[in-house]
Amino acid sequence: MGLNQMERLQQEIIKTLLYFEVFSFPLNREEIARFCSLKVSGDDLDRALAKLLDEGSIHRYGHYFLVGKQKKWVEEREEKRVISSRLMEKARRNAQIISQFPFVRGVAISGSLSKWSADDKADIDFFIITRSGRLWICRSLLHFFKKLTYLAGLQHQFCMNYFLDEDELELKDKNLFTAIESVTVIPLYGTLPHRMFFDRNAWLNDFLPNAYPAIHLNGEINNRRSTLKRITEGLFPGKWGDAFNRFFLRLTIWWWRKKFKARGYPMEFFAQDFRSTTGESKNHPNDYQRRILRAYAKKLKDLGRG
Repeated sequence: MGLNQMERLQQEIIKTLLYFEVFSFPLNREEIARFCSLKVSGDDLDRALAKLLDEGSIHRYGHYFLVGKQKKWVEEREEKRVISSRLMEKARRNAQIISQFPFVRGVAISGSLSKWSADDKADIDFFIITRSGRLWICRSLLHFFKKLTYLAGLQHQFCMNYFLDEDELELKDKNLFTAIESVTVIPLYGTLPHRMFFDRNAWLNDFLPNAYPAIHLNGEINNRRSTLKRITEGLFPGKWGDAFNRFFLRLTIWWWRKKFKARGYPMEFFAQDFRSTTGESKNHPNDYQRRILRAYAKKLKDLGRG
């Protein structure tokens, strides 16, 4: 690797660390390689890290690297890994429950737990792929079930805030945030739908050329569909099922608009934060994606000034 290439790699390593510092999350060597925006070999990465450490541009605490000197983040990360290990067992069990609902074709753990960074207050988030043309029936049945979980205080273990159907698997938001969120999901049900998802989102490689989707790392993917599930799906055939799907789509949009406005969120963000089409259901309020990208941009700007 030439001098200019090495300098660029060092810059990209710093940018990678800064992105995760938005979450107060230090990275180890393997994670830096995985989330770096340049294709990199292990030897080049080690040389770049050694040079950055010698210059004082980054800092190392045990196995973890940071741009800043927040050693406490390393301790917090270790604590979160212990918490995540405990939550992962619940998540696997809950994923099996979700997988047997009508029209569910794929279930994956997403959010902080998928990165082993959940704290005591973390929700268990799920990314769900549904059968084509039945997303809103599937989602409505699952969210009726979630209402029942409130009775047992388990609602935070079933946060199902992102659905795609098999015909609309390509993500509309293509940026660093969605790239990292996508490659870190942990699929637990439905091998083929998740392979299709990664095939349809080949653009992920433009942001993360070293990141291998979790489906290649996870050997516990279930594909079983129960007899009861098959029978229930048979209750919504053809045009009858299409009509029900459209009804639940319209009903959900009406309800979400009402809640969005009542909570004082800017209505100009509704279409993105609560994107609702026949093949996509996104429920990400509070401007979260944009806030993360803005915080990352500020860190880059501050670094440039420094």
